[in-house]
Amino acid sequence: MLQGPSGFPAARAAQAALHYFNYKLGSPSSLRALGHVKKASVKNIPGVGQKYFLQFSTKDLQTGQKLGMCLGSVFYLKKKPKPTVEISCTHNKEPDQRLQEDYSLYLSIRDNNEPSLDHLWALGTVGSSYIAWEKSTEDSSYIMTQIKNVKQWRRADESLEFDYSVVLANDVSESLSCHMRIVWNLAQPMKVKYVCSSEDESSGFGEGSGAEVGSASGFFIEPESNF
Repeated sequence: MLQGPSGFPAARAAQAALHYFNYKLGSPSSLRALGHVKKASVKNIPGVGQKYFLQFSTKDLQTGQKLGMCLGSVFYLKKKPKPTVEISCTHNKEPDQRLQEDYSLYLSIRDNNEPSLDHLWALGTVGSSYIAWEKSTEDSSYIMTQIKNVKQWRRADESLEFDYSVVLANDVSESLSCHMRIVWNLAQPMKVKYVCSSEDESSGFGEGSGAEVGSASGFFIEPESNF
């Protein structure tokens, strides 16, 4: 039976779908943020879970410019830790344009000892979108709100590898502190590994107080790791 979900569950489901979209696209130059949920319905499947059907607007995460609409479904299964998502969006950048912009961002990070904080944030947002999608539930939706610390690893190949210490907050005033390892290569999907804990617990991976976005401190380069 289809029902109309209230505002918060629909917005959480739309946010989960968008996290999935941002991670799967894997493009730091093409990140989308949630605009408004235009239409939403939910189907309860007894013993299996809840499936949301959504139409929502989006905007450019960095500029706030209005982008296209997205249609998606988000299936919260009782026996699976993350929702199953299907999503398609309009007004996507042409693949060549997206690749060119990502390549410029890639070169900027690779060739600078202290990369742009905006670029580090964009790269971290792609990785944190994977965490936020996996952590999404009907009752909670996370979004990255702070980068405490960034460490880059030197690699012999063309990939970029970083350790991030980030904070993900949800819409019920709870936060996760996460240590995230990402490997980004333009020719391949981004690889992400992570460990998270509640903000009021010891995370076990912090190094001092780190630095919030807006300061270049906390960024340093280490020899190659074994991802």
